[in-house]
Amino acid sequence: MYAYSMYLFFDFAGYSAFAIGISYIMGIKTPENFNMPFISRNIKDFWNRWHMTLSFWFRDYVYMRFVFLMRKKKWIKDRYVTSYIGYFLLFFLMGVWHGLEWHYILYGLYHAFLMISFDIFERINKKHKFWPNNKATRPIAIIMTFNFICFGFYIFSGKFI
Repeated sequence: MYAYSMYLFFDFAGYSAFAIGISYIMGIKTPENFNMPFISRNIKDFWNRWHMTLSFWFRDYVYMRFVFLMRKKKWIKDRYVTSYIGYFLLFFLMGVWHGLEWHYILYGLYHAFLMISFDIFERINKKHKFWPNNKATRPIAIIMTFNFICFGFYIFSGKFI
């Protein structure tokens, strides 16, 4: 699980770095695609660091437009429910984008579940302050996030069950 996660990162980040370098030689500024994703403190932070060109595109053109449309049309009144449906749509489509195989779709739905769970955790923690953001909790958050991410990549690999 951990070895596959490292393989996936270094393989993909290597290709991305190669493309960025070639683009730079040709005078084209290409955006970075990875920003130390394995030191993310939570799942939202991870998706702001991992495959940034794809995740930002999906965020801007799928998630944000869906949420905006749902709020504008008032089809669903609760903004959290709208957001959660948006996460499922976003990550389902991201799974399908990788391929029409069950493990890619399950990978996407797993990440939707993680995003929703973190959102709920964040809202409850904001109110009750049971998980402080300090030097003691940051390494724990990074380790927990890393394990959740690696399990997701295990699902992605197709070797899950």
